Amino acid sequence: MLLVAAACTDRSVLTDAGPRGIAPGRGSHDDVVNGAVFTSTNPSDDVQPDPVIDDHNLCTNAKDSDAPANNCNIYRDKRFVWLTGGPTQSALSDGVYVFAVLVPGGQGSHENPNDCEPKNLSDIDPCPTTASGAGDVWTHRVFSISGGVITYPADGYPGGHDYDQTRHMIRVYGYDDTENSGGEYDLAVCSLATATNASLDPLADELTNPPGVAPGDCKYDNFKVIPRTPVCPNPEAGDCVFHTPATLSIAKTISTKWNRTFTWGITKAVDKTSVSQIGGTATFNYTIDVTHDAGTDDIGYSGTVTVTNNTTETAHNVVVTDANAPSLTCGAFVSGSDLAPGGVINCTYSETPASTAQITNTATVAWTSVDVNGNPTAPTASDQKVGTFVETDINGCVDVKDPHSPNPPLPATVCSGDASPTEFKYARNITVNADECDPYDNTATIYKTGTTIVLGSASKTVTVCGGVAGGLTMGFWQNKNGQGIITGGLSTAGVCNSTTWLRQYLPFQDLAALSTCAQVGTYVTNIIKAANASGAAMNAMLKAQMLATALDVYFSDPALGTNKIGAPKPIGGINVDLTKICKMIDGSGGTATCSAFYYSTSAAFGGATALTVSGILSYAASQSNAGGSVWYAQVKATQELAKNTFDAINNGVALTAP
Repeated sequence: MLLVAAACTDRSVLTDAGPRGIAPGRGSHDDVVNGAVFTSTNPSDDVQPDPVIDDHNLCTNAKDSDAPANNCNIYRDKRFVWLTGGPTQSALSDGVYVFAVLVPGGQGSHENPNDCEPKNLSDIDPCPTTASGAGDVWTHRVFSISGGVITYPADGYPGGHDYDQTRHMIRVYGYDDTENSGGEYDLAVCSLATATNASLDPLADELTNPPGVAPGDCKYDNFKVIPRTPVCPNPEAGDCVFHTPATLSIAKTISTKWNRTFTWGITKAVDKTSVSQIGGTATFNYTIDVTHDAGTDDIGYSGTVTVTNNTTETAHNVVVTDANAPSLTCGAFVSGSDLAPGGVINCTYSETPASTAQITNTATVAWTSVDVNGNPTAPTASDQKVGTFVETDINGCVDVKDPHSPNPPLPATVCSGDASPTEFKYARNITVNADECDPYDNTATIYKTGTTIVLGSASKTVTVCGGVAGGLTMGFWQNKNGQGIITGGLSTAGVCNSTTWLRQYLPFQDLAALSTCAQVGTYVTNIIKAANASGAAMNAMLKAQMLATALDVYFSDPALGTNKIGAPKPIGGINVDLTKICKMIDGSGGTATCSAFYYSTSAAFGGATALTVSGILSYAASQSNAGGSVWYAQVKATQELAKNTFDAINNGVALTAP
């Protein structure tokens, strides 16, 4: 350790001229004191079979490879402190100096280094110090330095301290024990260039006349000695031992958690699930309920406990405990084991308390050791931390969104302090499209607030069915417009294509197989004119309505007779709801004055609830003989169901089915 203890002098100042007129305590002489002094260990002298100072570890803060330990400032024993000149470039200027070991002053101040001052530990009786007899007169502490090399004793002064002539080092010992509770000492190295009592014959007044150096002409540095007492059970056998208590430190951390997690739910209801109507707008009324629970608490505290042996002694029977951490585990360390010098025990714990009350957690390490005299001891060390629980809400709020809800009421944010359930209502209007029966999904979703993380959703699907559009009535196909479409139809080898298409159905097989389009037109006119529902059966009316529907299918399909009637789509492929066929309000049948009164005609189609228009034609034809004179076993009520179905299609009031 470099001691900032620089000085400068010249041997020529040591004359017989007597005291110089410079009193202790005057100002600094930086022009006189330059350079530095180093302290060091000296293993070549101190590592010997001397039972008092035989200790290979001379310095506590230097590596064993440092020999000598120039960077030492904590020594194992007072005897191990040596003065050395250090590197030439940093050494004291050439000259003569005196050194003294002092009790440290406070706040950077330094005590008077002259003998017989109260804090001088290097002087000797009758000076007023500890009077242990460890010191000597100041003249025995005078040395010279030249080119960084210490010479001892200085010319004209007696010796008294160990001097290593090979390393040019002086043992600082003896000096009394410091009054400092931490074992600290202050080394003063002072120039005699301006000392008041330095002379060529110093022995004449060495005891009664201190050197008279000024504190300002000194350099100072601190060093520390670990207080120890050698224990010598049998001193004559040389078995003295230095006992150093093993001291452990303990450090604890604690972290707390109090997470309250809320669980959310969402439901959705609608006043109806389907609407079937001819055109217009269908309105659905939705209700969304968002619910939450009271929250689930996750409470805990965790942390670490670290035990460290910073001494050079082994601690025995080490036990680590934590008053409120029964889960404490210390890795591979086995409780009751030893902890070697420099050893560290790393422990962790994680606990679940019964409540969120503040917790005080104390970790303790106990071990056995010896005191400086070798007596058994059972010291302990502890560290205490206080854990405070602060509630952190997880999913404390949610964002409620529904793409079909107007704003307001959605989107909205619902929090754990709000009512459960929190209700939202809104209406959605859907345009009814002809020839379509479509599902419309409506999903409400709750998200973790401010994110896209989904916490729940609820859906309702409604169906909106429009009317079967594009159909034309019997009257149309009898008038000139309808007749023009029929007679203007395509032919193959003189046979009207519609002839072949109509004859696939048994009721129309009374149409001549080679009929021209003109003949088809006449056939249609005659069938429609003969339509009548009176009597025991209504074959004639059923045949006429079915014929109109067949023509609607044929002349709406580009693949058949081309779309000559301008239908939105081919009518034959449209699915018809057979459970909702329009009926006159008086119950007499027919559709001309349908007033939103519907009934099922499924019985006329084998119980089917829905069929395509082409499917309806095929089924009705399957219940007839060739020409349609016997139909549905001549059961008029069933014939009427079939007739009303075709009538609804032809009048554009039949409803589509999914």
